[in-house]
Amino acid sequence: MASFLKTWESRGGLLLPWRTLLLTTLALAGYLILGAAPETWVFDRAAISNGEVWRLVTGHWVHSDFEHALWDISALGLLGVLFEKRLRGHLLLALGIGTLGVDIWLWWIDTGLHYYCGLSGILNTLLAVGLVQLWRDTRHPLVWFIGMSAIAKILLEIGSGQALLTQTLWPSVPEVHAVGFLTGAILAVVITTSSNILQTKLVGTQCSILKVR
Repeated sequence: MASFLKTWESRGGLLLPWRTLLLTTLALAGYLILGAAPETWVFDRAAISNGEVWRLVTGHWVHSDFEHALWDISALGLLGVLFEKRLRGHLLLALGIGTLGVDIWLWWIDTGLHYYCGLSGILNTLLAVGLVQLWRDTRHPLVWFIGMSAIAKILLEIGSGQALLTQTLWPSVPEVHAVGFLTGAILAVVITTSSNILQTKLVGTQCSILKVR
């Protein structure tokens, strides 16, 4: 564990960057100002059908009660501390693509769900992307253990029909956690593939320049 943390710090560091600070502050301020499950911000299928499409974004950033907000906002801060310095702009990309992936599930697949709120779905996207990047940087087996544990937790939640760690006012939707994690895994593959292609092109360009010289 000590060697893992040493490698982690040397290649990324346990630092709270500005994006994470901004997002956690906004999420916390939103709960303190708007309160629990603000009516005009949550995912509401009927309201979205009537044109209130902003709910597809804002629904992820509001929470059903204090415990819900505490867990989700704390998790956002923790994941930001662990991953943002590695991911940089990809952190915002992960949250954006996670929002899209979860919304596709909520709107077109889980059509019986009329109300939803919370960060947990898109946080699983960030977790998956961050773990893949951490594995690329460190190749430490603990990364696999964390990833497998996250998947096991999600499967247990789906099997039980509720979250393992929280009991919130609104019913948990464990399938959203799975969708978020899967979206993150796909995004991580795309990012990794794009990075490898770019590196190959750069090496090829450098070799060509050396040959000309």
